Amino acid sequence: MMAPTMGIRGCVTALAAGLLLSACATTPEGTYYASPTDPTTVRMAHILHRAAIAGGDDPNRYGFAFIKSPTAAAYSDEDATFYFTDGLMRQPASIIEAVVAHEVAHEVMGHVGTRRKLSLSLTASFGALGIFAPGVGLLDFVVNPLVVRAFGRHQELQADQKAVEILRAMGHPAPRRVLATALEAVAAHTPREREGLEGLLATHPTLDDRLAALIPLEPPPKPVTPVARAQYGRLP
Repeated sequence: MMAPTMGIRGCVTALAAGLLLSACATTPEGTYYASPTDPTTVRMAHILHRAAIAGGDDPNRYGFAFIKSPTAAAYSDEDATFYFTDGLMRQPASIIEAVVAHEVAHEVMGHVGTRRKLSLSLTASFGALGIFAPGVGLLDFVVNPLVVRAFGRHQELQADQKAVEILRAMGHPAPRRVLATALEAVAAHTPREREGLEGLLATHPTLDDRLAALIPLEPPPKPVTPVARAQYGRLP
């Protein structure tokens, strides 16, 4: 059974009183629930609230918890439940917001539930065929993971595109560049998340494929010259 997570509504209520606040089927190992008044909880509640609204969803149904891990990663489950590692929370705000936007994109597009329904339907189909052709049902053990993971890789690319829309609605003027930078930063982060299977059994597209799907990127921001910086800081 899914352990309870910190709901955004509960975090906001607790804060008001105190301050006048990768897809997992079970709670990930190392999950913990920080105090509603903890700065990390407040920070994530604010980001997740903004991302949910930007994605056109109700932030009050969202919940989250943290994972005691130095890796930079995020996971999501059905019913708007999210898990974020300590390593991710130590990243710059733009990277955290891009990762959260990607996970929220999965939620608003119903990806976790769709994947599970596909897997169940394949299992049921092969089970029915096995009644008429004994042994055919065993093909489910081979075909099911190949089909579901290929479908999952497609969903990751879809979530990246939706995340771009969410980031734009959150106020990022260059959302494609922000997401691309976040993908590269998470991939380069050490320690790295445990390597998964590759090729046909990979759950995610390659980094190169994800970056290519985000092209064209917005132009990089123009550097502020020392003269302009002095002008900005001059009092009227």
